[in-house]
Amino acid sequence: MYTFHKSERLCGKKLIAQLFTKGNRGFSRFPFRFSWVTTSLPEAVPVQVVFVVSKRNYPKATDRNKIKRQLRELYRLSKKSVYDCLGEQQIALSISFNSPQPKSYHELNEIFTQCISQLCYELSKNR
Repeated sequence: MYTFHKSERLCGKKLIAQLFTKGNRGFSRFPFRFSWVTTSLPEAVPVQVVFVVSKRNYPKATDRNKIKRQLRELYRLSKKSVYDCLGEQQIALSISFNSPQPKSYHELNEIFTQCISQLCYELSKNR
């Protein structure tokens, strides 16, 4: 359960375009922004996720990749709660990092767990 496989990553251009055009505006809790769309996914997983870090805030690719690694780790450790609150739904999820300054892993972890609980609340409300 605590793994992050290739099948759980959102890679398809059509699904990403659908997520950002027709998807739920989601919610924002600094430095994260969550948005999602309920759809049928090509893989047999409940959630496919994409991580977004702004090139404007982080012009160096090494900085963006470090933040994406941290986000993947945070998601990997907390995805069980997302899977539990989804039930039979399948969603495409976008997690954006919007802070102009990097934050420590412990700060991110506290905020991310709050965001995951809010995501579960929003998903259960829309069922």
